[in-house]
Amino acid sequence: MTLKRMVITIISILLILLLTACSTNFSGNEITEHTQIPTQTPTQSSLPTTTNPTKTPAPSPTPTEEQQPDPVSFSILVAGDVMAHGDNLNSAYNPEDGTYSFIENYSLVKDIIENADLSICNLETVTAGASADYTSYPRFNTPVEILDGLKYAGFDVLVTANNHSLDRGETGVIKTLNEIHNRDMLTTGSYIDPGLNYLTTDIQNKAISILAYTQHLNGNLALLPDDKYYMINQMERNSIISDIETASAHSDLVIVYLHWGNEYTRGIEDWQPEYAHALIDAGADVILGTHPHVVRPDEIYMKDGEPKYIIYSMGNYISNFIRQVNRTNAIYTEDGVMIKLNFLVDTKGLIHLESVIPIPTWPYKYTNETGIHYEIIPVEDADLIVHDIPYANEQAKDSYYRTMESLTGFNLYD
Repeated sequence: MTLKRMVITIISILLILLLTACSTNFSGNEITEHTQIPTQTPTQSSLPTTTNPTKTPAPSPTPTEEQQPDPVSFSILVAGDVMAHGDNLNSAYNPEDGTYSFIENYSLVKDIIENADLSICNLETVTAGASADYTSYPRFNTPVEILDGLKYAGFDVLVTANNHSLDRGETGVIKTLNEIHNRDMLTTGSYIDPGLNYLTTDIQNKAISILAYTQHLNGNLALLPDDKYYMINQMERNSIISDIETASAHSDLVIVYLHWGNEYTRGIEDWQPEYAHALIDAGADVILGTHPHVVRPDEIYMKDGEPKYIIYSMGNYISNFIRQVNRTNAIYTEDGVMIKLNFLVDTKGLIHLESVIPIPTWPYKYTNETGIHYEIIPVEDADLIVHDIPYANEQAKDSYYRTMESLTGFNLYD
């Protein structure tokens, strides 16, 4: 090849390479940094569409305060001593078939008891079985049918810490508790096994703890082995305060039954108010007294701006304590009282005592062709006829006025 042709060929190759490079810069989708293209804001019609277009989320609403629940109310009905003296046993006995029934005792109070959300009374006897002999004072043992009567009446909880808890020793405690639990009732104050020594139950999704202690055991503690003293809650101030503090940590309401004081006296022992106030300061909300067999005064004690209720004795609920017996204040041993405690749960879930309504009771004892009978007569309103027998109506109202001499009750709105 001549020099001239070689030069021409090289120039041709260079021109082809140059043209190829220029073509690459302006083809396809590649844009160099020096290239300018017109801009356009896309219109709605130019946007791609799908069968399920995604919507732009709506702005979140401004947070609002969480809705509070409506206030709710509940009531607890409490009563004093349930006993079975000789005539109480005789009235319950049917000689034709050898059975017992205590149901008629509660026929007139059943509706009041069942109307409460929770009902409690003090069982001041044991049910140790027929083999232990049915007896009255001084060492009680009552047919198990007494429990059927209380179940019929509507009681939910039986207090089993009192001066007759050990009338049949360890066996009596065990048999009594088993018979109560077999009837789907709850207990507090005595125990078969060691452990937690109070009851916690539920009302309106609120935890209610019920504690019970006795000052007296009639010298019967010796009937328990030394390692089983736990079976009965005895009144020891520091221990009770410790129990209240433990219960308060997981409870919304704490109720304490105290079987205390001197029998047949209507006044309060000098030491009792300070004792009760100390228990409330520790976390108790209600203090309920039993044992004196007469009704004693009540009291409202303020704690942190909240009213707390104390009654020093509720008297006898059912017994054969009558005025004919030669005893101090014998007529007052016929009197008893049910206390209806009404509570309000506010929108924050806190419980407040709303009102306390005393309902005086009088046990009408009478005899007819079928034998002895007892009916507990409640007097909610002394201006109304409370019994269709004039004598019973009159005596029940007299009992009402005797009882209300000692009681004030409470109403948050008064």
